[in-house]
Amino acid sequence: MKFKYLLFILLLSVIVLQAANNKRLFGIWEMTEFKLVQKGKATVSDEKTLRDAGAIWNLEFSEDGSFKQNFNIRTPDMKMESEKGNWSTVNDSLFIELQIDTFVNKLNYTYILLGDVVVLTLENPMTTDKVITRFRRK
Repeated sequence: MKFKYLLFILLLSVIVLQAANNKRLFGIWEMTEFKLVQKGKATVSDEKTLRDAGAIWNLEFSEDGSFKQNFNIRTPDMKMESEKGNWSTVNDSLFIELQIDTFVNKLNYTYILLGDVVVLTLENPMTTDKVITRFRRK
């Protein structure tokens, strides 16, 4: 009986902690650092470099699980783009599903919350390449 009670308390604690982490992600975040790691070599663009280049990448996490991102870093002409989808978290994983035309793109980030900063890491499962981005709450 004690074991069942302890297991129930443990499960409830995990659910409460997960909900608390989700609440900390709610809101709009702006990119302040972009790091591309390829073959073990990192290329880093800090906030000043990104601003001087006119680079923008904003993330919006809503309480209802909807997600939106606005960015201009995919094309050389810096054209603003917007994508919408859904998000969820499990432990240190952030799952984002983007609806692009008739295609659903599923991204699996790891994330770390550091006050008003979130660090997202997206790794290539086939190589050691990864993208590490740092965002600040707007």
